[in-house]
Amino acid sequence: MFENIVIFIPSFLEAEKIFNITNFSKTGFFHTSSYKNIPVVITGVGKTNSSITSALFFSQYKPKYSLLTGICGAYEESGLHIGDIVSIKKDYLVDECSFNGKTITTLHEKGFLQDNEFGADFLYAEKFKAATSNTVSFIACQKDLVYEYMKKTNALVENMEGAAFGIAANKFNVMPYHIRSVSNFSTTVENQKWDIKKAAKNLKDAVDLFLNFYAL
Repeated sequence: MFENIVIFIPSFLEAEKIFNITNFSKTGFFHTSSYKNIPVVITGVGKTNSSITSALFFSQYKPKYSLLTGICGAYEESGLHIGDIVSIKKDYLVDECSFNGKTITTLHEKGFLQDNEFGADFLYAEKFKAATSNTVSFIACQKDLVYEYMKKTNALVENMEGAAFGIAANKFNVMPYHIRSVSNFSTTVENQKWDIKKAAKNLKDAVDLFLNFYAL
């Protein structure tokens, strides 16, 4: 069941909005369903849930490929638009950091995190725009801090699970892809311009294209 490729998605809400999946069942510790006969697993939202779920899953099962997907926020300076699709090649734990009120200093810069603990590498799906991403727990709705996140890693987007998931995949030698659809801008609340419906539609089309093109 889990030998070739498994799709991972953070939340039941995203699974319903993107793939129209509502019939999840419990398989061991995991909430699972399927899309086009491919297993779908809920990671849970955020770094903690994602890291626990993915590490536990990869310790029990050894799929050749994994695809993490879901919505994300784009930085205003990224040039991206709502509904754009990105294939994330590198994802960083950017808010594992200290903040002095003006700038952030990551734990990687302080020497506490090695390269493979600070970020995760993903395979690139060439049909989509390549991007670097930040994985955050603290969603900064204050412009200066958002800009600090962005410039620290030259990221175009941010999400809440990617780096944690990718680090687990890298450790267990599972080859991961990471495809996201922009649902909003990562900025002040009044300028976020959320459109989950458009992001979900475009992401479903993107995942269909990915599955058809790569035929994993």
